Amino acid sequence: MAVNLAASRLPCGYAVDQLWDDLAGGALDGHARQCEHCQDALAQIGPLRTAVSELAAQPLLPPVELSGRVMAMIGMRLPPAPRILLPGPAGIRLAISERAAAIVLRAAGDAVEGVRARSCRLTPADRDMGAPAALRLTISIRYGLPALGAARAVRAAIRDAARAQLGLALNRIDIEVVDVYPG
Repeated sequence: MAVNLAASRLPCGYAVDQLWDDLAGGALDGHARQCEHCQDALAQIGPLRTAVSELAAQPLLPPVELSGRVMAMIGMRLPPAPRILLPGPAGIRLAISERAAAIVLRAAGDAVEGVRARSCRLTPADRDMGAPAALRLTISIRYGLPALGAARAVRAAIRDAARAQLGLALNRIDIEVVDVYPG
């Protein structure tokens, strides 16, 4: 007699999933050991259970190239990072991401004594030209340090770093003091 293993109950009323669990646990109850319906189902379930157990015991190793393929797909879906064109020799195009340029300029502001640079944002004047028009930096200053003097020193340090490290001249540098820390 063929047993429909997709049915939830055997003709005797015994649940197929309970029979599967009992077989997996190695402990069949008295009914399952004596019932012809359960025995027919066990004859069909046994080889399937063995195959499932063998598959489950095999180690799962992803293909070596899987992470590279996943990262390539992610890269294809991400828009390219905004770039800033840098001055360079004729015929050679130099560019840096806005984020990388902001990190360089933030570090310059952070190097000023008594100042801790916070966020830094470049605002390009014209995306086609790629030249940044403005920079906005938030800072924390040490208690007792005059805010105006700290802002001037940070602005000068950023302007110097923009010229020396990136070859850029910034049109505007906005400094906002957002916190004071104990000295």
